[in-house]
Amino acid sequence: MSKHLQNLERLCRKMEERYGDGDDLVLQFRQELSAMERKKLKDIAAKNFGRRTADHLVQASTVR
Repeated sequence: MSKHLQNLERLCRKMEERYGDGDDLVLQFRQELSAMERKKLKDIAAKNFGRRTADHLVQASTVR
């Protein structure tokens, strides 16, 4: 999902260059993009809830 968000951010910058920062479409696009980023962070936090840092390392090394 991070690659997808990077592509959307790149598209947003291109739209800002072409249409300007105050364009309605650009503003709406920015709002949707920030909502997607918040959702991603919320999902990551939910997956890591209650775990210690050491648990993350052990789990990552056992999964292949």
